[in-house]
Amino acid sequence: MVGVNQSTLTRRVQLLERRLGITLFERGRTGVVLTPVGKHFLQEARSGAEQLYRAVKEVGAAHGGRCGQLRIGLMGSLARGPLSDLFAGFRTLHPRIDLRVEEAPLEETVAAISNHRLDMAFVLGEPCVEGCSLVRMWEEPLVIATSAQHRISEKSNVCWHDLLNELFLVSADAFGLKATEIIGTHLKPYGRKPRLSLQRVSRETLFYLVGEGLGVTVAVRSMLEAVHPALRLVDLQDAEDLRWSAIWCDSNTNPALKALIKRLPKPSFSSRPFDGEI
Repeated sequence: MVGVNQSTLTRRVQLLERRLGITLFERGRTGVVLTPVGKHFLQEARSGAEQLYRAVKEVGAAHGGRCGQLRIGLMGSLARGPLSDLFAGFRTLHPRIDLRVEEAPLEETVAAISNHRLDMAFVLGEPCVEGCSLVRMWEEPLVIATSAQHRISEKSNVCWHDLLNELFLVSADAFGLKATEIIGTHLKPYGRKPRLSLQRVSRETLFYLVGEGLGVTVAVRSMLEAVHPALRLVDLQDAEDLRWSAIWCDSNTNPALKALIKRLPKPSFSSRPFDGEI
């Protein structure tokens, strides 16, 4: 044992033997040898020491943000766009961090961020949440997705007035709830209640239904997980751009979160109560 003299080592071994009530070494004129029970004890002790060493290394890696778990809330898609690039780069740098992703409406996501059930969320708009920081990530325009046979499919752009009689298919997920709100807001000035069909399906299936001519839907290009041959995307003349933001709680000490924050732009603002408006 490095740094311990022979007499000190002998006293420590004898003290250990008295505490265990066993003899670890047979002592003679020619030296000491391990007893059978001493050999077994040494094997178990070596195994325990190795496990302890690994545990210490794992804790150090987690503390440094090199491993651990990162819980992400989402209102869009990771398949394309800036989020795809962000997480591809993050996974390259931190392959041992386990990513967990879930979708929920904005209010539920904000609550999950505040109570640390989620570490970071990527949401529509710029919710102001007390004790949280926010980064504006990117903006992209709304488009109308239609089938290739639809009357507007060959147009370069349309306005909301052109869509007054259309049946809008919307998903039951977080983006679908926001899409329903946007459609209602833009058709209200025309005195028309939107025709909505709520579809409790995945986005992939929703786009399939649109491609089959069952209705139209609003989307952003980053939501399209793959090329849909039966779909046509038409620009909206008078549609606002959708702004996507990243939000996290300032009191969240998860080292993996800190590692992700380093890859984001500078925070836009923080610490204002959330009133449900974005």
